[in-house]
Amino acid sequence: MPSKAYKSVAPKIGIRRPCVGSINKEKVSAQEAETGIMDLLAKRTSVKAIFVGHNHGLDWCCPYKKLWLCYARHTGYGGYGDWPRGARILEFTHKPFSLRSWIRMEDGNVHSEVVLS
Repeated sequence: MPSKAYKSVAPKIGIRRPCVGSINKEKVSAQEAETGIMDLLAKRTSVKAIFVGHNHGLDWCCPYKKLWLCYARHTGYGGYGDWPRGARILEFTHKPFSLRSWIRMEDGNVHSEVVLS
């Protein structure tokens, strides 16, 4: 489940830069308790992004402090919602380090590419 930090960066209407994505059809349903993990992760230079599911009608990535917070999107046949299925793909390059992400839809179309490093 997403942290409350996701609520703080969630796009209000549509998805505009610096955020990237294609669906923003529901509110962030964040966990109730905050344990301080987001502050800890934001201080780690080795952590570049955090990826969560839980909200099927969201697939955006938005900056938070020095991190990117990203949703996976509606991927499977179960759960709720009738949004087109797709998956967030991650590509890591070691030297030089980079992290790239995009959405590949069930029909093969690709969109919402973002470099997260």
